[in-house]
Amino acid sequence: MFELQGLDGSNSGPRAIVRVLQVLGHLAQHPQGCTLTQLCQTLRVPKTSLFVMLKTLQAGGHLVLDQGLYKLGAPSIALGAQMAESARSSFPQCAHEQLQNLSRRTGETSFLAVLTDDGLHCRYLSVVESGNWLRFSVQSDSLKPAYATGTGHAMLAYLPKPDLEAILSRVQFEKITSKTVGSRRSLLSALAKVRREQVSTTDSGTVAQVMSVAAPIFNAHGRVMAAVSAGGPTVRMAPQLGAIARLVRNTAEEISNSLGWLGPWPPAP
Repeated sequence: MFELQGLDGSNSGPRAIVRVLQVLGHLAQHPQGCTLTQLCQTLRVPKTSLFVMLKTLQAGGHLVLDQGLYKLGAPSIALGAQMAESARSSFPQCAHEQLQNLSRRTGETSFLAVLTDDGLHCRYLSVVESGNWLRFSVQSDSLKPAYATGTGHAMLAYLPKPDLEAILSRVQFEKITSKTVGSRRSLLSALAKVRREQVSTTDSGTVAQVMSVAAPIFNAHGRVMAAVSAGGPTVRMAPQLGAIARLVRNTAEEISNSLGWLGPWPPAP
């Protein structure tokens, strides 16, 4: 058992726990290791405080020091694998509380979606409906074309390029509404916008006068695996679009963290 040190040198504390997770998460993304200076610059922690924390983790076997580079130790690697497997096996149930909070705070329906195996459709796994009498409703386990939906855009935008190209080669665009993305060029432009803004905003993609804001969810390896979204009438969502986008981004990051992704959200390409 190791004893956590606060940034001010005091024992324990919530900030120290968060810093430990940040250190482990950063090193999980850099298996080649990082120097003390690199960790200080990335995490913005005083060198003296971070050095004490690293030595404590090293003493417990959670880190190893190899030629000046800190790397994850066997206990940390094993714990990460166990947590990731536990999260995968409980998804999407493990995200239900976040979905409820998102729906409550936005006043709109919230839902989780994944891509089908061929990448052409979104499958909606979990839905928490808004309490408003006028609301957007999605049936659990229903399918919608990925090219036309906010959740689809959020996931497609973060796929590896070869995977995206394979999907695009099979897409048959159909104008479901007057605002549905209708061409490969338009879709690629929409996906580039998602990567810039970290959320997908779709107005009348599959249902006229319905808007959705979606953000990608990443697994423990930093690969996109799902998307979370809030959807409702455009007339109600448009005036508070900025606030809703922030809530959706935060929810996507929280769910990604619960699945084992501890690095920056979204991960770098």
